[in-house]
Amino acid sequence: MEGGCRTFRKTLHVQTKRKFDVIRVTEVVEEAVRESGIREGFALVFIPHATAAVILNEYEPRIVEDYITWIKRVIPPGGGWKHDEIDSNAHAHLASAFIGQSRVLPVSEGLLVRGTWQEVLLLEFDGPRSRTLVVEVVGCG
Repeated sequence: MEGGCRTFRKTLHVQTKRKFDVIRVTEVVEEAVRESGIREGFALVFIPHATAAVILNEYEPRIVEDYITWIKRVIPPGGGWKHDEIDSNAHAHLASAFIGQSRVLPVSEGLLVRGTWQEVLLLEFDGPRSRTLVVEVVGCG
């Protein structure tokens, strides 16, 4: 990229503790943005996993429980999915596919732009596992 623009990538590891889990990763994403030195651009948050997802939303105990309840109701484990014949985690693949493994947020004045209650959350559907979180910041210094 011309004019002092660049890309910065940081790879982190997050340990989930339960089969279904919600982990707040906002702070490590914000730290990566600060570390990048990029003042204006965007940050891509990506997990290279087929049984987890990334969302932007509030991290409050009741809504965190609701995220998991919603997944279990809409895409129930043991719901007769064909993939369960292989390894009993079809619900996790389906939830990941529908919710998505990445989010893009603006970076302005060196800070991640997000709403008052918005947090970056990793949703685990097939844990506990060690998950990789990739934060790629693209922009100009």
